[in-house]
Amino acid sequence: MLKNYLKIAYRNLLKKKVYSFINIVGLGIGMACCVLIFMFVQDELSYDTYHEKGDRIFRVIHGVAQEGVEPDLSTFWVWGNAPIGPALQLDFPEIEKVVQFSGRADILFTVGEETQQEEGVFFMDSTVFDVFSWELLEGDPKTALVAPFSVVLTESTAKKYFGNEEALGKTMKGSEAAGRSNPGDYTVTGVMKDLPSNSHFKFNTLLSLSTFKLSRPGIFDAWGYVDT
Repeated sequence: MLKNYLKIAYRNLLKKKVYSFINIVGLGIGMACCVLIFMFVQDELSYDTYHEKGDRIFRVIHGVAQEGVEPDLSTFWVWGNAPIGPALQLDFPEIEKVVQFSGRADILFTVGEETQQEEGVFFMDSTVFDVFSWELLEGDPKTALVAPFSVVLTESTAKKYFGNEEALGKTMKGSEAAGRSNPGDYTVTGVMKDLPSNSHFKFNTLLSLSTFKLSRPGIFDAWGYVDT
């Protein structure tokens, strides 16, 4: 019975070649589109799921409230005021760790005779490795971003500047990061594994937030300044 059905189907395919071609190609394109959509959705839903403490990580956003006006999430910004972190930790003891970080910054690094601009740069708190599951290959995650003018490089960035030499402990001359830090000599205190592609954060260099605080101390007491 099945053999007869297959014969009939095969004869119909041969008899109506153009119609059969359109149907087969259409079916193939439809299936390919379904697979691509599934892969896209799966990739989007996988973002930041590699963080072990992801279900306990929350981001504070900034907005301006107006009396008598219902808050609209579209008017909120994804960064906040510098004093908000310590204030939240003081008023809500259930908060275990606070990580503050700047917006993306640009900086020129000079190593030897070579100078390159790094665009994927964040100034981050020393608690960053307690909260986010970013693997530090070299250095101490507890102290890597404590001291001013400390820098943690991703593995690929370390190779770009130092090749196969050990980067830990080396010095990089950094330019001013506009509005955030003065020029200075940065010490490489850590080398971390490159970020996975499904990461919300995109960077190749982390600078200690204490560098920002040392260079622009007034900002960290200013509720009206929005950046970190």
